[in-house]
Amino acid sequence: MNPLVLLPFIIASAVLLAAWLHTRRRLEAERIDRARAQKDLGRHAGHETEIALLKALGEAARSPLSLVDANRQIIHLNTAARELFGVTPPIPARETLIAVTRHHEIDQLAAQALSSGEALEAQVTLQGSTYRVMVTPVEERQKMYAAIAFEDVTELQRLGRARRDMVANVSHELRTPITSIRLLVDTLLRGKGGTKRSQELLGKIAIETDTLQQMAQELLDLAMIESGRAELMLVPVELGPVIREVVEQLAAQADHKKLSIREQLPQSLVVLADTAQVKRVLGNLLHNAIKFTPTSGSVTISTRPKDGWAWVTVTDSGPGIAPEERERVFERFYRGDRSRQSSGTGLGLAIAKHIVLAHGGRIWVEEIPTRSGTCICFTLPLAESSSPA
Repeated sequence: MNPLVLLPFIIASAVLLAAWLHTRRRLEAERIDRARAQKDLGRHAGHETEIALLKALGEAARSPLSLVDANRQIIHLNTAARELFGVTPPIPARETLIAVTRHHEIDQLAAQALSSGEALEAQVTLQGSTYRVMVTPVEERQKMYAAIAFEDVTELQRLGRARRDMVANVSHELRTPITSIRLLVDTLLRGKGGTKRSQELLGKIAIETDTLQQMAQELLDLAMIESGRAELMLVPVELGPVIREVVEQLAAQADHKKLSIREQLPQSLVVLADTAQVKRVLGNLLHNAIKFTPTSGSVTISTRPKDGWAWVTVTDSGPGIAPEERERVFERFYRGDRSRQSSGTGLGLAIAKHIVLAHGGRIWVEEIPTRSGTCICFTLPLAESSSPA
């Protein structure tokens, strides 16, 4: 057969085959696109369900909750938040946080949390009530959001003030009868009558009366510091001489137990502090270190500047504090295992903590991984004259 006769059929078959292959590839691509779209639709539906559940959870919460984007524009307010700020739904598009709350501090707190990526909190006054505002940054699909929660702490503050006032009043009223008992015991001790046994018992009564008197005074002081009624005179003061004076005052106790007190004060640090109150903190920490350090042990007190703060560290070679007790040792009347057999009121570290907090610093128990002993650190703000460049 002549090949020229078959040429049209061959060309037509090639064209039909090419068209069929193109159609098949197009249908396959459409099938893949349809499957991807269905998958995305299912994922989108799942996200919508999750968002709906989260919104329902937020609406059920009694605390005001808000969600803003990176520009601090409102994405969601739950019912409690709308009631707090007087917002009637629907919320206008692109409404800003400051426009809704009308509170500059809340807006600034959200801005700082979004820029730093760290959770922040502050205490603000809204509608005559005190709220603790907690801002938590959230990153989703490379976009930043901030979840804001408002907790009404007005009643807690009122109860706290009532407790402090009650403690202060009771402590104040106890001082008079305790003083009278002490005077009566002293009168009997100075007398010539009575047996040796009675004199011993009177001595023990005097010791316990002194403990009660110290406890009443420390409770009163603690209540005054907590309530902010204790006046602090913050002035620039050189820390080294203050530490040396406290060490000298407790030198007799250290010598009695044959303890060595080492001072590591590498440079002159000028802090902004109340000298009398700082002495009280140092006295409490050194007294505890001396009391719990075995005979012939050592106590070290050191200072160093860091990030605009003076770090003061008191370290002893005693039995140490268990990890689970490190946070609780600053609670009033809390006495760990190492101090149950010793005398004391259990208020020294609580007072030290509140004094340090009143200075704007913090106090904590530092871990000593390589050996036994206790290391307590606290910070005081550096005065400008000694702040590092």
